[in-house]
Amino acid sequence: MALSGFERVRIGIYNAIDDETIKPENIFDIGPDSKTFGSTVSASITNIAPTATPINGSDQVWKTPGKGTGNISVAFVANAMDKIVRAKILGMDTKDGYQTISSNTEAPYCVFELISHDAQNEKARARIALLKGRFSLGNVEPKTNTNTTVFSQDNLTFTAVDRNDGETYVEAIEDKDFDIDKYEMDVFGQKVTNPDNGNGGTP
Repeated sequence: MALSGFERVRIGIYNAIDDETIKPENIFDIGPDSKTFGSTVSASITNIAPTATPINGSDQVWKTPGKGTGNISVAFVANAMDKIVRAKILGMDTKDGYQTISSNTEAPYCVFELISHDAQNEKARARIALLKGRFSLGNVEPKTNTNTTVFSQDNLTFTAVDRNDGETYVEAIEDKDFDIDKYEMDVFGQKVTNPDNGNGGTP
C-alpha cells in the first residue's frame, strides 16, 4: 500500500484485559480538527511478516516456515496529545490533577487505527488497523525554546498481539468496494464514523 500523508489516528480502549468490547466514550480521535486530542506526526510499523527461519535437513533447506505475523510494533509520534487520553492508553493513575506510573501500572489493550490517503488517489482514505495491543511510553525529551517555539512530542510504542479470533492487522483503501460500516464493526465492534455519541467520529 502506497500512502500519502498521515491524517489522524483512532484509538479504542478495550473494556478489560479479557473483554474485547469497547465503549463509545473510549474511542479517541487524534487528528486535525478542534474536536480531537492532538495531532499526528509519524508512525513506523515494523515486523508485520514473521521471520522466516530456514530449517535444514539432508544437507539442504528443508522448510522455511512463514505462517502468521511477526512481532508487530508501531513507533508513534504525536503533538500535544491530550494528557487524559495519554494517561488512559498507558494505564497511568490519575489523582489530584497529575498522572503516575508505578510497579502496578498495566496498560489496557487497545485498537490502534492509522488513517492516511492513497498515494495514487489522494481523495481516497487509506486505513491501517492493529486490532489489539498495548501502548508503552518511549522517550520524554523537554527542549529549550529558540526563535521558533520548540515543544516536546509524545513518543509512544504500540506492541500488537493477536485478537481472540486470531486477527491482528487490517488495511483498506476507501474505493468503490469498501464498506465502512462492515470495516468499523470488524475493527471497533461498532459504527464509529460520524457517531451520535462518543469521541471517535471522523468527517
